[in-house]
Amino acid sequence: MDEEKKKQLVRTMVIGGIVGSIVMATKSKKDVCSCLKTCTKKTSTFINFLNENRNEILVHIKNTSNKFTKAIDDTNHDLKAITENIKHLRKSSLQVVTAVKETKEELISLYEDCNQKPQTKFTTENLEEKKDV
Repeated sequence: MDEEKKKQLVRTMVIGGIVGSIVMATKSKKDVCSCLKTCTKKTSTFINFLNENRNEILVHIKNTSNKFTKAIDDTNHDLKAITENIKHLRKSSLQVVTAVKETKEELISLYEDCNQKPQTKFTTENLEEKKDV
């Protein structure tokens, strides 16, 4: 499309929008006025309700705020406890792993010692000698 046709199309759309709005406004003037009156009544009723019950609403908001704050504090406390438990579990896990590794090394050492030494039969005399030492 060339520029002149584009400009004409845009003008036509703008003029059509304006004319359509004017036609709708004149036809629906009653509907718009009644809608505005209804909205105004509802808004004024709501404002009157707020004015009449201001103290109760504020008390309710404060109570809700206190409950919310307490719930957050409890959650925070629980998270701290969980964090401490996790730290303890990590430490305990490391201790268990270290103990298992040490035990493994001791068992390997004992196994190697047993394989290197000549096998001796245990007798009651040998056991008594070992007790004396």
